[in-house]
Amino acid sequence: MPYLFTCPHCDTRTEVDDAFSGQSGECVVCGHEITLPNFAPGARANGPHVQRPARTRRKRSVAWVAVAVVMLLIVGAAGIAIVRVGGTTAAKLRTGRTRMGSMKNLEKIAQALNAYAADHGIYPAPAILDHAGNPLLSWRVAILPYLGEEELYDQFDLGASWDSAQNQQISYRGMPTIYRHPDTNSWATETVYHLVTGAGTLFPSSGPLGPKQVIDGATQTILLVESSAPSIWTEPADLDFARSAGAINSSSGTDLGGVTDGGACVVTVDGRSHFLPETTAPMTVNALITPQGGEPLPDDVLD
Repeated sequence: MPYLFTCPHCDTRTEVDDAFSGQSGECVVCGHEITLPNFAPGARANGPHVQRPARTRRKRSVAWVAVAVVMLLIVGAAGIAIVRVGGTTAAKLRTGRTRMGSMKNLEKIAQALNAYAADHGIYPAPAILDHAGNPLLSWRVAILPYLGEEELYDQFDLGASWDSAQNQQISYRGMPTIYRHPDTNSWATETVYHLVTGAGTLFPSSGPLGPKQVIDGATQTILLVESSAPSIWTEPADLDFARSAGAINSSSGTDLGGVTDGGACVVTVDGRSHFLPETTAPMTVNALITPQGGEPLPDDVLD
């Protein structure tokens, strides 16, 4: 019979057949090493960890999945794993992998944004501007050197628009994979990772703030979000706070989310990624976006 098991690393809950009792392997969602408890008759799922003797416990390199028979095929040197599971379990596992992948992207982008801020005292402006103040290229181009993409950065004409012939050609052939959502095709040039701009945000029209100007705390101020209004990665287009209602996964296309099932992946100023459920109150979402709003929030609002 199946038992409930919760991964201690990513908190993903799955049903595991007792045939796998006491065995070790990798979590299918986060990839960390886990050892299943010994599901003795009458034992509680997620109860005290009991290992089988070393001589009988088998260590597997496959990922643990629930309820069903696992089929693992390794294709060539790339090591592509094909896992066959059924029903809602498979859907949950795919959602978990997508969520984890997007959160890792957000953390790496946030690391680059914070490195830029460490050098300049403030975050990059949402757009590289010409002398007349017209937006030319996205901040995603400006932080390329902080992503180890100096060669790609040097190819852009920083004095021309994102859709100029030269810059558009570069954008089509050179989007860094970190700007690509895990569910996006490998040849796509659109990104779903956006800043939130406007009055009261980290990126007001008067100019971007820096980490030291975040009064509400780096752990409770959102730096970067997923948004369902995709744009070419070099295009100076982001999420306008004034048009957002603070909802998640709404149909308007002007709010957070609309990308990952059940909520939205975000990253805070401290560089940590989080998943905001779509049930999060709009007032809470807006409070997390404003760095100097002074709104009272519980310490565990992002746990």
